[in-house]
Amino acid sequence: MHDNMQSYIQELITRNPGIFTDDDFKECQEAVTDITAMISNLEASMFKFRRKLTNAAEAEEPDKEKIIYLRGLVDGMGLAIRPLENHYGPVNQV
Repeated sequence: MHDNMQSYIQELITRNPGIFTDDDFKECQEAVTDITAMISNLEASMFKFRRKLTNAAEAEEPDKEKIIYLRGLVDGMGLAIRPLENHYGPVNQV
């Protein structure tokens, strides 16, 4: 995502000499970094919760309420992350 933004910015600067500078796009670059960090943090949390879900399901006496809650939490995070990745692109491009 960051590489795409950077190449777009360079293209704008090249096509419009004397109008734009790198400083004009500082806020845009920070926003891309913030969005990328947010998606990455959500994915890390989802992974942790998925692990807790697995541990709860493997317990000798599994707590069904806890399993249902964690499953909903993991599914909900996936529902939040997927549209962000579809719109902004995969995080691993940073």
